[in-house]
Amino acid sequence: MKNKTFLKIIQPDDWHVHLREGDMMKVVTKFSSRINNRCVVMPNLATPITNSYLARQYKEKLSLITAGLNFTTLLPCYLIDTLDLDDFKLALKEDIFVGAKLYPINVTTNSSFGISKIDNIFSALEILEELGKPLLVHGEKVREDINIFDREKYFIDEELQIIRNRYPSLKIILEHVSSEYGTDFVKENKNTAGTITPHHMMLTKKDFFYENSINPHHFCMPVVKEESDLIALRKCACSGNKKFFLGTDSAPHHVNLKLNNMSSKPGIFSSPCSLEIYVTIFEEEKSLDNLESFSSYNGPTFYGLPINTKHITLKKETWVVPEYTIENNVKIRNFLGGKELNWKVV
Repeated sequence: MKNKTFLKIIQPDDWHVHLREGDMMKVVTKFSSRINNRCVVMPNLATPITNSYLARQYKEKLSLITAGLNFTTLLPCYLIDTLDLDDFKLALKEDIFVGAKLYPINVTTNSSFGISKIDNIFSALEILEELGKPLLVHGEKVREDINIFDREKYFIDEELQIIRNRYPSLKIILEHVSSEYGTDFVKENKNTAGTITPHHMMLTKKDFFYENSINPHHFCMPVVKEESDLIALRKCACSGNKKFFLGTDSAPHHVNLKLNNMSSKPGIFSSPCSLEIYVTIFEEEKSLDNLESFSSYNGPTFYGLPINTKHITLKKETWVVPEYTIENNVKIRNFLGGKELNWKVV
C-alpha cells in the first residue's frame, strides 16, 4: 500500500460536500471530481431540493458539468415538515434520492425550511427504515439558552436519541461530527455512523476566535471546538473504526460573504486539498494503514454501495495550496491557502 514516497489507495468518495449552484457549481465541482468517484451532494440550495422534480433538475445541471468524467453525484432529499410522502418514497425507490437530510430549522446556510419538530418527519423516517435508506443529520439544536459550542450535544440528547430509539433499524449518519460527545454517540449506537471533516481535525476554537473577533475563513457549522474534541475526532478517524468515514463538508462561499463577524457565511472550502490534508493527518497519527478504510471502504459499506475498483496515488511532495480559487465571477478562499502540504495527488 505505501512506501516512503508514494501512497496508493482505492479511489475515495466524499460522503458530504456542497457543490452549490450557478457559476459557483461550475467552478467547485471540478475539485471534487478530481479525486472522488462519488459525492453525496447537499440539497440546501436557495430553493431546497424537497421533491423528485427539483432533484431531477439539479442532477441534470450537474450532469452537464461532469459529462465525460467518471464521477457520480448522489443526492439526499431535504426534509421539510410538509413533505410529499408518495413522491418521496417513489424517488427513493428509483434512486433519485440516496436518502434524506435532516436540517433543524435555522442551523446553517439555507436551513430556514428545515424541521421545526422531529415528530413532523416520523412518517418519512418510517419510509427510510422500510427501504433501508439512510438519514443524514446536521446534528445541532439552536436555542437562546444553548451555547454555540454545545449545540451538537443538545441535539443528540433531545432529538437524535429519540429518533435512534424509535427507529432501531434506521441507518443514521451524524454528519461532520464535531465533538467527543458526538463520537461517543456514534460508537455506542447500532446502525449509526459519522463523517469527519479535515477542518474539524485541524482547528480548535482558538483558530476561530481571536481577541474580540473571529477568523471568518475558519467559521463553519458546527463550529470547531476544544482540543479534546479534535483529539477524539482524530482518534476515531485514524483508528480503523468502520463507523467513521470521509466527508469533507467542503462548503464554498464567495469571499464577499466571508465577513469578519458572526454575520459571515459559515463554510470552509477544502476540496482543492482535502485528500492531501487527510493523508497528512493520518501520517501525523502514524495510521496511514487505516486511511484506505476511512476514505474508500467504510462509506460505501454503510450505504450499501459497491467499493470502487480504480486506484488513486499520492506522492510525498511539498507544494503550496493556492490562497484563492478564482474563476469567472467566483472568488473563494481555500482552506489552508498559502500553506505548505507534504502530500499531493499524482
